[in-house]
Amino acid sequence: MKLFSGNISLLLLIILVLVLSCVEDKVSTPLDNLPPETDIFISTQDTLNYTQSIQHIYWDGRDLDGFVTGFYYSWIENPQPADWIFTTKQSMIFPLKITGEDTIYLFQVKAVDDEGLEDPSPAKQFFPIRNSPPRLKWVLASLIPDTTFTVVTFIWEVSDLDGDSTIHYFEYTLDDDTLSWKKIPGYLRSITLNADSGLAEGEHSFTIRAVDIAGAKSELLRMPENPGDTWYVKEPRGRFLLIDDFENESSTVGYPDAYYKGMMERVVVSQGENYDYWNIEELFPASNEQFIETMNLFDYVIWYTDISRETDEHFITAQVAVPQFLNRAPREGGKIIYSTMFDQNFGTQGNPLGFTPVSALSEGSYRCFPGNIYNPDTLFYSAFPNISVLPLLKVSEFFVGVKALIPKTTAVPIYRFQNPSPPNDTPLFIIIGRNDNSGLYDFVFSATPLHQLKANNNLDEFFDIILNEIF
Repeated sequence: MKLFSGNISLLLLIILVLVLSCVEDKVSTPLDNLPPETDIFISTQDTLNYTQSIQHIYWDGRDLDGFVTGFYYSWIENPQPADWIFTTKQSMIFPLKITGEDTIYLFQVKAVDDEGLEDPSPAKQFFPIRNSPPRLKWVLASLIPDTTFTVVTFIWEVSDLDGDSTIHYFEYTLDDDTLSWKKIPGYLRSITLNADSGLAEGEHSFTIRAVDIAGAKSELLRMPENPGDTWYVKEPRGRFLLIDDFENESSTVGYPDAYYKGMMERVVVSQGENYDYWNIEELFPASNEQFIETMNLFDYVIWYTDISRETDEHFITAQVAVPQFLNRAPREGGKIIYSTMFDQNFGTQGNPLGFTPVSALSEGSYRCFPGNIYNPDTLFYSAFPNISVLPLLKVSEFFVGVKALIPKTTAVPIYRFQNPSPPNDTPLFIIIGRNDNSGLYDFVFSATPLHQLKANNNLDEFFDIILNEIF
C-alpha cells in the first residue's frame, strides 16, 4: 500500500509540473497584434469615369483580433503623418476643388484598431473630376417690354453641378458686343443698368454669361431671348411722369387714361414742359430698384390707380419708392400726386399708409353720385394764402366705397365731400403733406379718383394750381 501511494504522489507531481510549464509558455509568448484592413465601397484598380466635384464616399474596416476604433484619410498622393485626418465616420461628403477643366484626385483611407495599429496598406481610389459649366436662366420677372426708360433690371438664376460656390464671376455686354465684356461679382443675381451704363435712346440688347473658378463659361443668356430682337430705350422727354396704374379704361370709371393725358397736354405741355407716360399695368418693373431709379429720372409724378389693397404688388412698391423719391439726395426731392381708392378691408394690419400724409382712414365708407360736391377746405388758404382760389368740384361718374382721410398733424386739408345723405357730414378726401426733412409740401394724396370729379369741367384748374403754383 505504501508503494502504491508513493507512486500516485509522484504521478500527480509530474502532471502539476507539466501544467505549470504550459501556462508559463502561453503567457511568455503571446501572438502578435494583427493590423486592421480597410475597404472603400467604390473601389477598383481602374480609374473611374469622370464625375462631378461633390463626392459622397463610403468606407469600412475590420480587425481579426480586435476592433476598429476609427480611420485616417488623406487626399495627398504621398501623405506625411501630418497629412492624415482622423475620423470615426464611415462616410463623408467631399467638395473637391476644381483647378482646371479636368482634375484627378486620389483618396486614401486606413483603419486603426483598438491598440492604435494602422492598416499598413490604405485603401485607395482615384476620382477623376470633370468640371461642369454653369447654367443660367432668366427669372420670369426679368422679361422686359418693348420699351423702357433709361433704367432696366435683369434678374437671373444660376446653378452649377459642381456647387453654386464655384461661380467666380459674371460677364455682360450690351448690344451683342462680344468684344467688350464687363465683369461683375459671382454672388450677384441681378443688375440694374442706367444711362451711365450705356443705355441711351435707341435699340438695345443685353447678354450675360457665368464663369466658374476653373474658367468654364455658361452658354450666353440674352434679352430679348430671340437673336436679333431688341428693346427700345427712350430718354425722358421732360420733368413730368404720368404713371398709369389703372386696370380698366371705360366710360363707367370716366376714361382715366384719356383724361390724364389730355390734362397733361393742357396744363403741362402748354407751359412749355413735357411729360412721359408709363403704363405699369402692362408689365411691372422687375425690381424695386428699377422702379425707384425710373421715378428718379423725373421731378414730378402723377400716379393714378383704382383700388389699393395691402397685398397689391404696386402698392407695396409705392411704400418703398415714394419716400425715396421724395427724399432723394443730392438732388432736391421729387413731388407727387397720388390718386387711389381703398379696399374695404384696407388697414386692418400694420401701418401701410406710413409713407403718406395720412394718419388713418375712416371706419365707414361713402357713396358719391354724379353732381355731388367737393368743397375746398378753408384751412388750405391759411397754409397757402397767395395761391389761386381752388375750383368747386363735382362728381362726374358714380363711385362707391370711398374712405375719409384722417391727416397727419403736418398735412393740410384740400377738399371735403359735401355728403347729401345722413349724417350730412363733410369727410376729408384730398390732402397735401409736408415733408418732415425738407419742410416742403410735396405729396398730394387723394382717397377719391380725381378724374371722376370733372362734372364742372374745371378739374384742370386744380391740377394747374398744384403743379404750377404749389409744386
